Amino acid sequence: MSNYFRELTLNLQHAGFVVKPETDEGLLPVELDGQRLCLALDTGTVRYWREDVADDYRSAALDRVNSITKATAEYMSQLADFNGVVLAGHPTRYGVQFVTWERSSDRTSLGSGHYYGPGGGADSYTAAKRDFATRSGLIPRSALFDQKQLIEIYHCSVEVQAGLYSITDEQGKCLQSIIDQIELSIPNLGELLDQEQNIEAPEDGGMQFS
Repeated sequence: MSNYFRELTLNLQHAGFVVKPETDEGLLPVELDGQRLCLALDTGTVRYWREDVADDYRSAALDRVNSITKATAEYMSQLADFNGVVLAGHPTRYGVQFVTWERSSDRTSLGSGHYYGPGGGADSYTAAKRDFATRSGLIPRSALFDQKQLIEIYHCSVEVQAGLYSITDEQGKCLQSIIDQIELSIPNLGELLDQEQNIEAPEDGGMQFS
């Protein structure tokens, strides 16, 4: 199995998919809920049958696999260096760990490393790219929302979508696209929302204020 397929297998498993052994044709079978979903190629693309992605749930799962395969292929073949900041990946037995460094003024050493993964897979790569973009100045920090801000935007969008305010169909479509984008940007959003709810809800018998 190639290094790419080994890394891709870890990333897909981390996202909840089942990956079968590589076929004689050099394809990586991916399953969801015990059923065939698609086949991953070593080019960073996938093949699938329409009947395997016939409903919205499985179609969304295929989109997730597509995103993971493309991101994995991308970081397995490149290293970024811009404005004195370096983004690199370091293979480990648990998957690739990503790091952004700042070069010394004489460009002979690296320091101030920010590390991501290896447990997060393609999500760690996304976080590392975001850090690289802001540390190097490619994107101003003020142009990006942090995770806490995104969750608040998500809350507001969901409340409006629930009918608490009067909106047009076009506005509804825009809000839904925002919700979908945030869900893709924060893969563990459900866990974070549960944690937030647990913090806000006091336990029975605890001190309460009115």
